[in-house]
Amino acid sequence: MAILSVCVALASCQGLASGHPVRLEMADGSSAEGQLEAIDAETVRVNADGADQSFPVATIRRVVRAQERVAAPPPPVIVTTNAGWRLSGDDFSWTGDAAALTRGAERLELPIDLVQMVAWRRPEDGGGDPAWLKSLPDRPDSDLVIVGAGAAAEFVSCAITGVSAESVTVVLDGETIPVKRAKVAGLRWLRPPQPAAEGRIAVATAAGRLEAAEVAWSSSEGLVLDGRVRAPAAWLEAIDYAAGRTVWLTNVAPERIEVEPYFGGLKRIDGLAGFFAPRRVASPGDDAGHGLVMRPRTVGVWRVPTDSRRFRGGLRTAGGATPRAVVAIDLDGREIFRHEFQDQPRAAGDAAATKSDAGPTVIPIDIDVAGARRLTLTVDFAAGGLGGPVTLDDARFEK
Repeated sequence: MAILSVCVALASCQGLASGHPVRLEMADGSSAEGQLEAIDAETVRVNADGADQSFPVATIRRVVRAQERVAAPPPPVIVTTNAGWRLSGDDFSWTGDAAALTRGAERLELPIDLVQMVAWRRPEDGGGDPAWLKSLPDRPDSDLVIVGAGAAAEFVSCAITGVSAESVTVVLDGETIPVKRAKVAGLRWLRPPQPAAEGRIAVATAAGRLEAAEVAWSSSEGLVLDGRVRAPAAWLEAIDYAAGRTVWLTNVAPERIEVEPYFGGLKRIDGLAGFFAPRRVASPGDDAGHGLVMRPRTVGVWRVPTDSRRFRGGLRTAGGATPRAVVAIDLDGREIFRHEFQDQPRAAGDAAATKSDAGPTVIPIDIDVAGARRLTLTVDFAAGGLGGPVTLDDARFEK
């Protein structure tokens, strides 16, 4: 193990001289490990114990770097794109149609028409975002150059035409002007936002998270996204193929929702019906609102999206309480999953549940839904109690 750790550390510092160890998480729940050899649109190839193995992309959920990087202070440059990416590095430059974000001696290259903003951190920012970002207009009517810092930052309307190590070139009132980089705190281009497209693959790199419709990787060509974004091979952290095949339960209109509180008359009182109805909430680490709070007794029926393979999520009691409640999942009338929350947390040796000091016990849900037509989720009262709300986190169909 000590030798392996040294090899991985050298690979992180010297590119892929010692390989790129990865773990493949498969759609069927299995996994495989090896040295990454190549990735194209159809196949991921790894070498395990001296033998090459090829895996169809359609069978893989995630490709994950097997060794975590050592944590480092935030780099001084932040780059955001009109596709919603946030990247960080040591410096930024732009010539012609290509922009580059550098980290050390290596660089990520992307088309300039993707870049929406560049921000340079100053020592007074303490590693956080610059204070002037809070004053940046949401919808500027031109490119902006931000000069100065903090409350004294000034937003100058112009057209940005180039960025080098020494200056930022702008056109102002028809005149081309080089502005010394030392005076520039940030740049904001006038760019229309790019809406998120279905089927995008999430890619984590040393510089940040990106998305693509097609991913390629090799030690010689590096990481290539959609044929136009390129990063060093060693920057690859993870590829989440499942992200492009995911349909969130909260985005699927239910065919039927039935709610019957313990005291049934409560739902007929003005203002209380909404309290007992399923409610969309954010899951831990997710601000998009892919969690669903449900109270006994609630029955929800959803049609399973075409070509779905798995239904996954995490089940916990809402608000940290541990009420008595029963959660059941049926596929086409056949019960596949059942869990009863007791008044006390599950025993410490229960391998099916995980618990940490940061939150309540989470019950994993991972169900084969291939060929199923309807999924029915029921939250019911357990014997001897009024029951309480439960939260279904990150509930999703994966294709």
